[in-house]
Amino acid sequence: MTTDETGANLLGVVGGLGPLASAEFLRTIYEHGLGAREQHAPAVLMLSDPSFPDRTQTFLEGGDDILLARLATALGRLCEMGATRLVICCVTMHHVVPRLPPRLRERVVSLLDVIFDAVAAGRDEHLLVCSTGTRRMRVFERHDGWERARGRFVLPDEKDQDAIHHELIYRVKRNENLAGPAELLETLLAKYGVGSFVSGCTEVHLLTKLFARADRPAGAVGCVDPLDIIARAAACGGLARLARVDTSTPPPAWTAPHAGAEATQTQEPRL
Repeated sequence: MTTDETGANLLGVVGGLGPLASAEFLRTIYEHGLGAREQHAPAVLMLSDPSFPDRTQTFLEGGDDILLARLATALGRLCEMGATRLVICCVTMHHVVPRLPPRLRERVVSLLDVIFDAVAAGRDEHLLVCSTGTRRMRVFERHDGWERARGRFVLPDEKDQDAIHHELIYRVKRNENLAGPAELLETLLAKYGVGSFVSGCTEVHLLTKLFARADRPAGAVGCVDPLDIIARAAACGGLARLARVDTSTPPPAWTAPHAGAEATQTQEPRL
């Protein structure tokens, strides 16, 4: 079992959001992490639960607490099974991560943190490819790294954002042929005059792997893909280097609900 610098050695993944993306993430971990002996590969716990409500629809309808409760319950189950680092395999779901109880939040390897660190380390501009929920809830713009890195994100217009959501992300979710979404992405990169994109939705991870295939032109498309970065770190025991503890704005107090009940809070701020 691979162990990172702090002795933490069990990664827990909230998957199923959607299921193809998280399954591909697990595959990527082992593509990077299998050496001469499989016994040395990373140990991973995955809770794949596709029954989570649609994140974009639920957030836009004001159902933050519903998803917060579901997420906290899933993360808690992984912790009970021994997970010491947590990955939420959905970028849109990071909208409620700041409101998680500190005992859970401090274990999360944030996809947003990974993206911003990677973008800040380079000078390239990247097309932001994410869900409409992520855009409308300003998930990226509310991150503490936005002001430093905003000039390196290229934001598609409303029409192109709608195409990304419905004709790219949801076609991947439905397990359709990836050729159509890949062609759309290449068209958008050419339109906005950039050679790289940010995988701001975990479904896009399947496209980043398509673009990286040996039978495609080398270096034709660049990408910042947090799932690939995390998979590589997990493979070499380096997850601790990616984890941050967010102490900027503590979330409101939160109490786990009984089965079938909604979350209750002492405050009700909207993010």
